[in-house]
Amino acid sequence: MISIFKSVPKFPFIPNRYKAYIFSIVISVIALVSVLLHGGLKLGVDFTGGTLLQVHFQNDVSTDDLRGILSDAGFNITEIQKIRDSDKIKNAFLIRTALENNAGKETHKISLRLVDMIREKLPQNPVTVDSDETVGPKIGRELQQKALFAVLVGLLFILIYVAYRFDFRFGVAAIISLFHDVICTIGFISLVGMEFNLQSVAVLLTIVGYSINDSIVVADRIRENVKKPHKDLYPELVNRSINETLSRTMITAVSVFFVLVALQLFSGRVLSDFTKPMLFGLVIGTYSSIFIVASLVVDWELKSPTKRKK
Repeated sequence: MISIFKSVPKFPFIPNRYKAYIFSIVISVIALVSVLLHGGLKLGVDFTGGTLLQVHFQNDVSTDDLRGILSDAGFNITEIQKIRDSDKIKNAFLIRTALENNAGKETHKISLRLVDMIREKLPQNPVTVDSDETVGPKIGRELQQKALFAVLVGLLFILIYVAYRFDFRFGVAAIISLFHDVICTIGFISLVGMEFNLQSVAVLLTIVGYSINDSIVVADRIRENVKKPHKDLYPELVNRSINETLSRTMITAVSVFFVLVALQLFSGRVLSDFTKPMLFGLVIGTYSSIFIVASLVVDWELKSPTKRKK
């Protein structure tokens, strides 16, 4: 087995659990405050309805010029963002439009009229449509409900599995930790001004799966050590179990980290909105599986000991 430590380390994770609690509370509060100060999450077209158009021009054009052209034409433009130039695409822009009051089933025509207007106002600067995403208002609302349902159902089944496979206390602690990870990641998305869309939901579900996997590895080692003859107090046993699985946890985290960094650097904007929160979620998920889950179980056990633990 590959290990980054020559012997089992003895880091004091459990003795420092209250410091970890304070840190987690602070970053969770910062995350929630960020969402509140921004008036909620910056929902993407997937959830609000509207169009998201990516175009590029043959010649240079400024964001202000585009905004002026489209605003004068009466389009409800909510955002125009220039995409960083690459070897293949230059002078590229993302244009997001909100739904018009009478859009209804005609939402798909907005992007067509928008491109026609650009071509009319900039006839000497050919424009090419790279992607065109359109979501109606009804579909947007349905996607919001289904996204929330998917996250909540995922957490519920995780609670049931961990409670059955290990212990109800581990199940509750794991869910608290996962809520912590989700809240912190949502806060990160809010702080950096990213859109919250279906891709963000995929990020949250991926982080939940990654975090619970690490937590299960720790819980399994704790269960094995509890069954063995030992003289350690429960907090000492748990701390030793975390250290015994630390090498595996770090190797997994570092491997995933390098993959995400590579995607961030070389995949372009297509995956950038996925890899950025995933990098943050990787760090916060690894942290919570080491410091939060087992610590909560230890405090619960100290206040209300179970008969099977010695």
